[in-house]
Order: sequence, then structure tokens, then C-alpha cells
Amino acid sequence: MTIGELLKEFRIRNLKTQKEWTAGIVSPSYYSKVEKGIHRITAEDLLAILTANQIKPWDFFSKLSPDQAQDNAASFIEDEVNSAYYQNDIQKIRQIRQYVADGDFKDQEKMLLLIDFELADAENKVADLSEVKKNKLKSWLFDQNDFDEKALRIYINLIPIYDLKSNLLIGKKVVEKLKNVSKPRQQEELLGVICNLLMICIEQQAYNEARYFVKAAKNVKTRPELFFLKNVLVLLENMISYHFEHKSEYLSKCKWAVKNFTLLGMPEYGEQIKIFFNENLNK
Repeated sequence: MTIGELLKEFRIRNLKTQKEWTAGIVSPSYYSKVEKGIHRITAEDLLAILTANQIKPWDFFSKLSPDQAQDNAASFIEDEVNSAYYQNDIQKIRQIRQYVADGDFKDQEKMLLLIDFELADAENKVADLSEVKKNKLKSWLFDQNDFDEKALRIYINLIPIYDLKSNLLIGKKVVEKLKNVSKPRQQEELLGVICNLLMICIEQQAYNEARYFVKAAKNVKTRPELFFLKNVLVLLENMISYHFEHKSEYLSKCKWAVKNFTLLGMPEYGEQIKIFFNENLNK
């Protein structure tokens, strides 16, 4: 049974027309095609329709086959958590977590782990996650072959707590996955990972390992949306070049990169990056 067929069954059971059932959430004409399997319905609209008709989500999903119920519920929950995260709706994330904790999901532990990360990230408390959860997230990242936006957010947040070997391994997987992307958002994510990794390499004097990421960054063409990260890369690339060859031109480029942040109205960040430069230049 499809989602559309199950919606129709619930609607008829409640003796409602399509217009009454959808309650203005989606148009009756669109919804009609959902019931027929022509259109798909988003998790957000599905939840809204179920809520408007006083139907609990799990009561709805449980009417599907066990595998369908699990897969659809998991997908639905992930979409809802992502939506709540980007709306900074911490209370909703907590409610969803409780719903998952009270339910019976085959991947319940993993679902709760990822929700706990989203909650910690929304509250700026990722560093407060327990070591057990951090290690489980690390294992989860190692298993990723398709680094979506959530996986990248998790990784960028956890880069500082991983050892160099782990960072190099995961970082190279990210680069290989995203090296040919053309969308500005994905390029920004890629360069964000590379900048963080280059800082780690410089701090830990892993200059030979850094060369791989410098090369990957140079393959991303500069565009207005990427100017900030490209400026950070000017500093990091020239610090690395200076390590191998003590040429004054590399130092000059580093200083210009630091100065650019102040010129662009970001003096606080400029001061932070200047401290990084001074502390790590001669390592």
C-alpha cells in the first residue's frame, strides 16, 4: 500500500471530502493526484494533514507493511528534524526525539544519535556531547559514502576532536565525493572542510599531507559566494608554501589575506586568523 492509498483510506474512514481532509494545506487537485500515486507528498505537508485530522503519525505509518512503515517513518522524521533545525525550533527537535525514543524503530539508536547531534548543534553545544556519542558519530562518518549536507555539518563540527589520521581519511572521502560539484553551496561546503583540515595540518605540522587538500582547493573556481573561504585559503596555502620555501612573497600574501578581513568589515575574525598565523608560521 502506498502513502497515497493509505491517506485515501483514512480520509474515507473519517467521512471527509478531499477539500475537508487537506484543510488548505495543499490544493485538492494536487492532493487528488497524491491519492492516485501521481504526485508525492512532502513530509511537512503529510504531518500537517495528519495533525489537522487528529491522527498520530505512528498510527498512520503502522498501517503500512513493517518495512514500509519503518522506511517511511524514518524518512519522515529525518525531514522533520532537518526542517526544525533550519528554523531553529529546538522545542520541536526535542519533541521529535521523544517520539523516536518512545517508538519502536529498527535503527532507533542511530536515529537518536543523529537527532542528539542536531539538537546539540542548534544549541551550540556540540562540544558537550559525550565521548561515547562523539565516537559513535565518528564511526557513522567512516561508513558514509554519500556525504550529504547533514553529514558534512557533523564532520565540520567534529574535525577539532578527531585525530589527524581520522581527519585525513574522512577528509579525502569528502574531497573525492565533492571534487566535481558545480553548485555554489556544495563548493562552499567542500572549501569549508578543506580550510578546517589545512588548519589542522598546519597546527600538527603535517605539511606533506596538506598538499593534497591545497591541490583540491585550487580546482574550485573562485566566484563571489566563495570569496571569504578563498581568502582564508590564500593565507593557509602561503603558510604551507613558506614552510617549504622561506620566500618573502609568501609572507606578503599571508599578511594581505589577514588584512582583507578587516577591510571587508570582519576585524574580529581578522584578529583570530592573525593569531593563528603568528602562532603557527614557523612550525
